[in-house]
Amino acid sequence: MLRLVILQILYIFLMKTQPIYLEDSYQQEMDGVIENVLDESEGRYRLILDKTVFYPMGGGQSTDQGILECPEGKMEVYMVMMKDGEINHYVKAIMKPEIGQRVHGKINWERRYGNMRKHSAGHVVDFALYLLGYSPKTLLPLKGDHDKKPQIVYQGSVDTPLQEEIEKKANELVAQNISFSWAFKPLDEVEKQVIYLQPGLPANKPLRILTLEGVGSVADGGTQVHQTAEIGHISITQIDVHDGQTIVFYSIA
Repeated sequence: MLRLVILQILYIFLMKTQPIYLEDSYQQEMDGVIENVLDESEGRYRLILDKTVFYPMGGGQSTDQGILECPEGKMEVYMVMMKDGEINHYVKAIMKPEIGQRVHGKINWERRYGNMRKHSAGHVVDFALYLLGYSPKTLLPLKGDHDKKPQIVYQGSVDTPLQEEIEKKANELVAQNISFSWAFKPLDEVEKQVIYLQPGLPANKPLRILTLEGVGSVADGGTQVHQTAEIGHISITQIDVHDGQTIVFYSIA
């Protein structure tokens, strides 16, 4: 997860597409222009746009879906992925799209908001472990999956049963309705602010950090809710420990 987040942050400053979703996770529509069209198969194409509200699969968060509208009709966006340093929109269309064509994009908001809640819940679980004194010294976050079976994988283990303790602390954070915020900052500022920092981050480019007010900050490249209360009740459904790793499974109401 951390490696994907780092790569995604780097791509922001190199790719053709402006990732609107990183600035405003709640923006559901946008007007854009097709920068490139690549054939996939009959009636399926891969588009690169000048800007997008569509989140590409990565960092443990699932792809956005939705539609692109143009005068010639609608195109179904069934998958969005980061490929070759660009945000690629995979679409189904009756007619082949053209470079320079103007489009109006709309994401499937119900799907996106569900993904946002699950992603933010994962961070709340991680912040709970931090507040309880386990992360990152005893349990170092390695990766997360915020899709069908949400989980966070940590390097390390503890002898104490954690399930009830984590769930209680996580839901305390939800009940307090704490604000999330995010910002791009240079590496030297990030080093002073985040709870943990993986090695190898570039010193010459801003990095995106996620902050839970009054708790702490971590590197992040996904979409998030504004307030913890939006997440709903968090359940720690299972904790597996094997091969020196601890996997915390969670779900949201």
